[in-house]
Amino acid sequence: MTTIYLKKLQDDLKQSEQKLLKLNKNLTDSINYAKHIQDAFTVQTGFLQKLFPNSFIFQKPKDIVSGDFAWAYEKNNETYIGVGDCTGHGVPGAMLSIFVISMLNQIVTIFDHVTSADILDKLDKLMQKYLSQNTEKIKDSVEIALIKYDSINQTLLFSGANRPLIHVRNKTLTIYKGAKVVLGNPLRRKEYVKNVDINIQKDDMLFMFSDGFADQFGGEKNTKFSTKRLLALIQDISELTINEQYEQLKSTFFNWKGDNHQIDDVLLLGIRL
Repeated sequence: MTTIYLKKLQDDLKQSEQKLLKLNKNLTDSINYAKHIQDAFTVQTGFLQKLFPNSFIFQKPKDIVSGDFAWAYEKNNETYIGVGDCTGHGVPGAMLSIFVISMLNQIVTIFDHVTSADILDKLDKLMQKYLSQNTEKIKDSVEIALIKYDSINQTLLFSGANRPLIHVRNKTLTIYKGAKVVLGNPLRRKEYVKNVDINIQKDDMLFMFSDGFADQFGGEKNTKFSTKRLLALIQDISELTINEQYEQLKSTFFNWKGDNHQIDDVLLLGIRL
């Protein structure tokens, strides 16, 4: 009797395991398909390099899809490039990133010669309008660094919401901090987004990134990589070729992380003017 019971129990467990494996495969297939959809909205390296031949995107989602995104739009000899970090990661973060990108595209399509600060201000209002429900507090938000590059006049504008722009010339690094505001959440506003005019020259390097790289735990003491260490790395590799910079960042991240669990989405974008 005991043998028959144990055999039935084993069969039931095996059937349950098969069901779980099938459910997991279906879920993974759905998320992989969702990644194809997200990739269609976000800027990939190939498109970015059409705008700026010497550029790269290092991206490592925590899960298959990501709340971090790169965005680009070209209009009237003006190129807009942004790196955003949406609340959450995985599917919720990815869905929010697609919404934000759609709003950015809508803004620059409707308005001509709009500044980077104007774009973020309009994005903030649209997020509050469409993502709020009744009187509930808004939880969906985005941090973003955004530049506007005028190829005719050779000018560069930067605006940021809690994310910086890093400018490196001849290994001299300058940090342009974003405003202390999280778009879509009026409760996290300490100041308003501003336009920052940046003097640029040929071969200058520009970097924008989410906080995932700096926040990753690893190393001998299992500590955060830190923004300070990331800035030092960027400064050190800034005169290398674009491919060499990408490989250095990639190897540094994975060597630092080691066997640790990745805690957040990672995205870092570099452009040589």
